[in-house]
Amino acid sequence: MNSIERVLAALTYGQGGHGTPDRVPVFPVPLMQGALVHKCTVAEYFKMPAQKIAEAQVAINQMFEGVPDGVAGFPNVIQDVTGFGMGLKYHYANSTPAVDGMLIQSPQEIEGLKEGKYQGSPDLCKTLEIIERLACGIGKEKVVIGACIAPFSLPSMLMGTAGWMRLLYTPRLRERYMQRLLDICEKFTVSWANAQLRAGAHVVVLADGMASATMIPEDVFAKHACGLIKRTIRQINGMVAYEAVGRVEPYAHYYADSGAVAILIGEDDDIGVCKQALGGRVGVIGNVNNMKMRRWPPARVALMAKRAINAGMDGYGFILANQGPELPFDVGLEQIGALINAVEVYGRYEKKETGEFSLAA
Repeated sequence: MNSIERVLAALTYGQGGHGTPDRVPVFPVPLMQGALVHKCTVAEYFKMPAQKIAEAQVAINQMFEGVPDGVAGFPNVIQDVTGFGMGLKYHYANSTPAVDGMLIQSPQEIEGLKEGKYQGSPDLCKTLEIIERLACGIGKEKVVIGACIAPFSLPSMLMGTAGWMRLLYTPRLRERYMQRLLDICEKFTVSWANAQLRAGAHVVVLADGMASATMIPEDVFAKHACGLIKRTIRQINGMVAYEAVGRVEPYAHYYADSGAVAILIGEDDDIGVCKQALGGRVGVIGNVNNMKMRRWPPARVALMAKRAINAGMDGYGFILANQGPELPFDVGLEQIGALINAVEVYGRYEKKETGEFSLAA
């Protein structure tokens, strides 16, 4: 069973005609660790040609003997803002990129906001080439993963979190400007996600940090975010995995009919509760803490991975991963290896003589 077959079997809970998975799939997200392959800084790595970035992601997969079931075709999701003509900057050589200034300084500027175009961004066009290269090579067996910022969260990148929250919670501003802003963001997200799928991505992760239970109460989520999320997913012509980049458990039941194939959850989300809320219709991906892995020894990572596997593997529908977005650069290869190897030790499904499946020891 190759990785694509394993992931499809897992996400359909063994009931979708793809058979049952032989083990729990595993999706580490070592976006920045490609710099280790080329022996350079993260800033230098992200500026490399598409071929070099694709080669690094393949090399990382092979470092772990091909056990990881997916490869990332995107360097980072912050780059989405370049589709609106915005720039990126690095606070230090091995940091993730940050937005270099806000595009929208006041709500009034939303009236003149132009639609974002991925075609006009060299960074986004390079990402499409990375995806194409991965899809033509390792993508025959491994899941090639794309990603984009969800339309409810993209405004926070264009005008800052404080500006977006002020607009959302101020009735006169919300009534005048919010719909236009979200329409523009929705159109961009759908266009950009579909471009990645056409390039060869098997699934696109929709990152939506502003819509999590960590950021907004349920009444605001239900009124302003939920419908937008579902409408966006329906317009994306392929598999979508939804990531709230915050606590998602209180809202998990909303995603059962969202059209997503999986939701990505964090350490504070109970895997069993989320699976139950999704009713076997949507898979769960998670949930080892990516930030704490920076100071955990490999044995601690393996323990936390084992706990996640034990909580999620029964009945299928589970993929082990670090919580999002990516693994920090100072998470060592030994820690990443401990996360990955946990599925081989604790995550195998074995057949009993009766033909039923049991959990491997």
